[in-house]
Amino acid sequence: MIDPIQFLQQTVNFLILLLLLKRFLYEPIRKFMDERTAAIEDNIAQAEADKAEAAELRSELEERLSQGRQEAKEYLDNAMRRSEKMHEELLTDAKSEAEHIKQRAQEDIRREQEQAWAELKDQVVQLSFQIASKVVKDSLDEERHEKLVKDVVRDLDESRLGDRL
Repeated sequence: MIDPIQFLQQTVNFLILLLLLKRFLYEPIRKFMDERTAAIEDNIAQAEADKAEAAELRSELEERLSQGRQEAKEYLDNAMRRSEKMHEELLTDAKSEAEHIKQRAQEDIRREQEQAWAELKDQVVQLSFQIASKVVKDSLDEERHEKLVKDVVRDLDESRLGDRL
């Protein structure tokens, strides 16, 4: 049967063993496990925070990239518009300059034609005087001779006006 003293000794030994195990083994292991759990939870929270921050940075970088592309597109569009505007301005300036040169040339031609015509009239008048004086010598009086020259000059002017029309 059971010896009560031995039973009591074993019970006391068991209780002492339980207290010692609790004090030196269970509490340090529990403390270690709690610290480890807290560290793991902190790491998970930090990883989630890092993941959220990385997602935010990625979103920000994608937005910046999109803005950069948009700015580049706008810059190129502006450059194209400026280029087209400069092209149109240069073309307009060139046309204006060409028209100005053409007008100046026409004016120069008209002046030279008038000058040549005036010289031609002078030569015709001189030639008319010479011919008239040789052919008719004394038969024409001065007044009639002058009228004849004026008629020739007038005929030349009219024929010149007819050429212009």
